[in-house]
Amino acid sequence: MDELLKLIATALKLPIGDIAPATSMKTCAAWDSLAHMEIVIGIEEHYRIVLDGDEIADMVSVAAIVDQLRKRGLLDHGA
Repeated sequence: MDELLKLIATALKLPIGDIAPATSMKTCAAWDSLAHMEIVIGIEEHYRIVLDGDEIADMVSVAAIVDQLRKRGLLDHGA
């Protein structure tokens, strides 16, 4: 989970301490379409997966990203 938060923070160019489950496209000015694609690419490279269009479109918050990765069995439910 820490690596995921670090990946998101890097894409958003924010300190990791600013990243929380509630961080989203609506609440974070840095989370624009370019940053969104950087997050997606980072996740795909780190977890060695390919996300489909629906998954990418649903990843509008940290919590939604965690949910998507849990569905794939890539994160523990306790993480």
